[in-house]
Amino acid sequence: MDSIIRVGVIGAGSLGQHHARNYAAIQGVKLTCVADVNEKAKEIADRYGAEFFTDYAKILDKVDAVSIVVPTIYHYKVAKFFLENGKNVLLEKPMTATLKEAEALLAIHRKHKKLVFQVGHIERFNDAIKKMQEMKKFPVLIEASRLGPFTARSLDVSVVLDLMIHDIDIILKLVNSKVKKIDAIGVPVLSNSTDMASVRLEFDNGAVANVTASRVSPRRLRKIRVFENNAYASIDYVRQSIKMYKVADNLPSDRQVSWSDMMFLESYPLENDEENLAKELKSFINSIKTGAKTAVTALEAFEALKVVLEIEKQIAKKSKKMKV
Repeated sequence: MDSIIRVGVIGAGSLGQHHARNYAAIQGVKLTCVADVNEKAKEIADRYGAEFFTDYAKILDKVDAVSIVVPTIYHYKVAKFFLENGKNVLLEKPMTATLKEAEALLAIHRKHKKLVFQVGHIERFNDAIKKMQEMKKFPVLIEASRLGPFTARSLDVSVVLDLMIHDIDIILKLVNSKVKKIDAIGVPVLSNSTDMASVRLEFDNGAVANVTASRVSPRRLRKIRVFENNAYASIDYVRQSIKMYKVADNLPSDRQVSWSDMMFLESYPLENDEENLAKELKSFINSIKTGAKTAVTALEAFEALKVVLEIEKQIAKKSKKMKV
């Protein structure tokens, strides 16, 4: 497909407005409309020369593709509508609120295989993560932390579905093995759902991952460390940096040397010349134009959702016991 791709953004809130901004800047794309129940979002449409609608059903003849950036409870309904009406869909994470809804979307997509259906796991487009995947590591232990201060956004879901799912998706991609066991605990602090959570995942291949997420932290932290035999990588999501520490060759058997002599550091220069959302949207458009496989498939998003929903189930069960 060489023609201009007409795109609409459904939901123009804190994240949706950035979808609109980026689409407006992508060559070969025309942001034709913005749809939101809040009429204040008309300002976003006007800013980028797009039409504004309060009813997303009215934009069908004006778009080839849509970004769906609405609250999670509406993901299934809106994505179903556009897929069944022959439109390419980029659906923000999490894929849906329930596994039943996610399975239904997968079934719909199987009936419309020519359509691009991508889920917005944005950390896949972080240069540090892309570099890590290129290095083809074999993780034995992974430690991930994703912390941030409290805000009023995304309170329709827990911190597990809002933040932790990013790291779960990356870990599943890096480990490439089925989850065997999950041990999770979490607590609400400032909202009615889980605001802090800690999880241990064990995989069929023997790998282990410890994951922490909080949206009530005084500081912002986004880091993951990947340990393998004789080496480990430290990734800072925010700085998009990666450092690799490796055991030096020819160490004395008693290891009586300094840490700096025992380990050596390799740093990898990364371009970081473009925001991750722009990379994600360009990847989506490229898949529409060329037929290339999406960077994040709906099935991969389903697997991440399955894990985080099991985490939520465990947290709820433990919380119930503790209240008793």
